[in-house]
Amino acid sequence: MKHMNQVFIILILIFFSQVMAQESVVDQFTENSNSELAPSLAIEKIERISPSNRIFVITNSNNAFDKGDYISILSNSNLASRALVAKTTDGGLAGIKILKIYSLSQWKKLKKGSTIQIIRGDDSYYRQKKKKLTEKDNESIVKGAEDLFDKTTFLEDDLNLEEKSNRIIKQDNIVCLSYGEVESIDNDSSAQGYTQLNVSWAYQIEDNIWGEFSYGQNIIADFPNPGLETKLTNLSFKAKYIIQAPFFSYVMPYVGYQILGSESPGAGTPDINNPGLDLEAELQLVEDMKKSSVIFGITVLKRLVPGWFIRADLGSDIISLGFGLEF
Repeated sequence: MKHMNQVFIILILIFFSQVMAQESVVDQFTENSNSELAPSLAIEKIERISPSNRIFVITNSNNAFDKGDYISILSNSNLASRALVAKTTDGGLAGIKILKIYSLSQWKKLKKGSTIQIIRGDDSYYRQKKKKLTEKDNESIVKGAEDLFDKTTFLEDDLNLEEKSNRIIKQDNIVCLSYGEVESIDNDSSAQGYTQLNVSWAYQIEDNIWGEFSYGQNIIADFPNPGLETKLTNLSFKAKYIIQAPFFSYVMPYVGYQILGSESPGAGTPDINNPGLDLEAELQLVEDMKKSSVIFGITVLKRLVPGWFIRADLGSDIISLGFGLEF
């Protein structure tokens, strides 16, 4: 009996020693697995952020990621967002599109010039360590590709990594359609304003220096005499300089040259119903409407949505209001 008890005790000791050994192996394996799951991080810097905050230009100093890669951005070792690498350059830059915001608090810390950490590919190791998103964070998540690449965002975002950062408006062209008032003369040669439709095209010649061509016309009824019509044309060339203003607005002082033309096929033609008309005076009125002069003024652009502006002109040549599109 005594020998049986000794055998029983020995068996119990062997059993517990095996269990402890197994637990030790499991713990060691778990620790090793967790350390292997921790991915390597690339330290990079934010160079530019688009107005929509969905396009980032970051450094890619060690070619740690390529076009088409999914990456995650960390701020102080905390997940901030998930992104897609949309473009890379030989100069060590990458343009990325933000797909998801993991933490709104970390996201707000991302500024131009910030140092960030980049994970290429799987970021599950950090997501497992991260707490659940708050409701506010969830609202900031881009729901899908349709949301990410909607027309508004697409117009505003620019992946041209070589763009000149000192340009206030990055695009080179602005086309506008305006409705305004041009000053000319009335039948008695006194000053008179006429409304007309005007189209313009502006091109950025140098950084923030624009050249603009515009054309407008309207038909004036009962000029130079009742029953006649005259076409008034307005051709102008302007040099403009753009200045950033508050509330997504831009101010463009300008100087230029305006040519007003007039054409009235019926002027100077005898009228059998009114033989007493002064035909020479009719022709002179049409001629007096023509004018060429130096002009100056100011154009104000207010961004409505990405790519679209509302435009106002206040100058010696025209006072107008309209819409513009950059491209």
